[in-house]
Amino acid sequence: MKKLTVLVAFLFAMPAYAVYDAHHGWNFRDEGFHDAIREWWNIDIVFTTGGNYSLTASFEYEKETPAANLFFTLFDRDTDAVYDLGSYNDDISVLRHHGSHGVNLTYNASWLRGSYPSYMVHFERKDVVVEAKINAESRYVCVVENEGGILPMGFGYYRYAFIPKCGVTGWMSIDGVTKNFEGTGYYEHVWGNWSYHNPLRGATAKPYLMLARWWWEHKNITWDTITVSTNNPFGYDWAWGAFSNGWSIFYGAVPFWIGEIPFGVLYLFRDGEVMEFGGISYRYLDGVFYHGFYIPTTIKVTAEGAGTLSLILKMNHAPHIYEDELDSPYWDRLILYESPGYVAGTYLDEEGHTTPLAGFCEVEIERQGSIFQYLMVQLSRHATVFELLFISCLLDIIFEVELSLNPFSIHFSFSHIGEHNTEG
Repeated sequence: MKKLTVLVAFLFAMPAYAVYDAHHGWNFRDEGFHDAIREWWNIDIVFTTGGNYSLTASFEYEKETPAANLFFTLFDRDTDAVYDLGSYNDDISVLRHHGSHGVNLTYNASWLRGSYPSYMVHFERKDVVVEAKINAESRYVCVVENEGGILPMGFGYYRYAFIPKCGVTGWMSIDGVTKNFEGTGYYEHVWGNWSYHNPLRGATAKPYLMLARWWWEHKNITWDTITVSTNNPFGYDWAWGAFSNGWSIFYGAVPFWIGEIPFGVLYLFRDGEVMEFGGISYRYLDGVFYHGFYIPTTIKVTAEGAGTLSLILKMNHAPHIYEDELDSPYWDRLILYESPGYVAGTYLDEEGHTTPLAGFCEVEIERQGSIFQYLMVQLSRHATVFELLFISCLLDIIFEVELSLNPFSIHFSFSHIGEHNTEG
């Protein structure tokens, strides 16, 4: 028993990374290569050039396989065409970082160069070229930077830094036709040591203690409904939004096995200031079943902090889907499901003034699923009416029961998931 006590104490005292003794926010040392288990530099752009487009792209390496990945997806929002231009599972040496100052990456013909607040990026693959200059209009933000800026992932950790609002100018060439564009962008840099194949690898506990304190101060728990599902903290809901009034948001939520215990954060860039909202609640209004996963495609988000944000995030274009099989006897695969869409809602400030909001968003859902696929049991109560919902992708069933006490009645409903499935 003493050995167990010592081990637990050791785990909770162990620093996750040397950064604990350094800075909590971002500085120039964070720009470049960190030699971590995995790291990526991501760019999202919404722009107009003879049509309406959006781009999401990342330079990434990971040492578990090992491999390098170039995520490069162009969405034509007028025709609903999706250009999947990525290059996946390449030799890790394909992604190269040059120099010691700023970021200077090459990935075959594609590259990223610069340092805050200005970057140049060039993506080139399959007869499509996009080159852009990215100028930060907001400061760099580290998620939960006031609590150390380190996020846990299983027994690993990571650091998540981003710029929520950038001005973008550039040009695009498709099939030899070149057009200039202007737009709005988002930039992020993430690195850390965690495993998707074996999430319990490592010995990091301190971030959980620091994050638990932050979550407790911002918690937003409701028990009108109880939802237990296989959604787990190894996945996430992510969105970036750019509003017509010049504001922008970054939103991230980590699913939990109990849906009414939400963990999420939202940052609003407003009039030159970045505001953190930690009192998050969300509800999935619509979604699709895809290869044993439930993917929310319309999400209602309420965020409380310096005022209240109430938003609807909706994918409304054909998605780009990336799948990666996992080397685990229990975890089956990882899926990224992303699509452009729209965001609309209101911001109620602390003085009681309401600002209507509407604009573009990019929504990305990541799910790490087990061999049991998606499973969900939900119990709801509305006055004297109780509802039970059971969904199992493995069994291919959706089962609903409604029990009314006054007047007394019972209704059953049974269907197959394939009857509801809208996946392509």
